[in-house]
Amino acid sequence: MMHAVQPADAGNEIPEGFELLVSPAGFIKTCGPFYIHADKPIVAARVGREHLNQIGIAHGGFLATLADVAQGAVVRRDLHTSAAPTVHLGIDYIGAVQPGDWVEAHVRVLKDGRKLINTDCDMRVGDRVVMHSSGAFFVKVRAGQAVG
Repeated sequence: MMHAVQPADAGNEIPEGFELLVSPAGFIKTCGPFYIHADKPIVAARVGREHLNQIGIAHGGFLATLADVAQGAVVRRDLHTSAAPTVHLGIDYIGAVQPGDWVEAHVRVLKDGRKLINTDCDMRVGDRVVMHSSGAFFVKVRAGQAVG
């Protein structure tokens, strides 16, 4: 299997099992690239120079975006929703993320309600937890469900 290489950090391979998370347009395209694991509820990114803050570590807004994207992407893929806008995103920063780090957002669905899905997410660099996030997503339409 051939691995993709993140353009901003040529030479840093993307771990096996991850594939590019395709986003149609908009804000997410300016923040990534993000990668989703083919089988596990994990979305990740390689921290590049463009993701750093003024002190040289990953910007908190970038990590919050990764947490939001990860939870939403897992909800859409694993729970077969066509749209799941964020209605709540809570963030607790725990540790710094360095340039070149492969940071993974490990997502768990806590409650799959009729209209609201609650999740949480541990952001990790290797075995080290660097951030915790909670989310709530509004579900308008599920795959195979009639609109209305």
